[in-house]
Amino acid sequence: MKSLAILVAFLLVSALLSGPIAFVLTRLHPQSRRGDISKKIAIGLLTMWGTLCGVQFAMAHVPSLVRLIGIASVSISLYTVRVEFGAPRKLKED
Repeated sequence: MKSLAILVAFLLVSALLSGPIAFVLTRLHPQSRRGDISKKIAIGLLTMWGTLCGVQFAMAHVPSLVRLIGIASVSISLYTVRVEFGAPRKLKED
């Protein structure tokens, strides 16, 4: 049971922190192309992990505080993706 509690605590903390860490990374402006690619990969991995963990907590039968943490994780992660990679563009109609 102790290992299960450690696993749940790790998932909860990672869901709570992955979105804000990815958002902070969007504020960095590396000078090289390699740094920019590394930043985008890190943001992609963090937001993917935050979204996956957040959806699991938001959909599970858990207390409301944990559900709110899951919803906040998904929201912050999706907002970070929008800030870093841009919003979807509407195609022009002729």
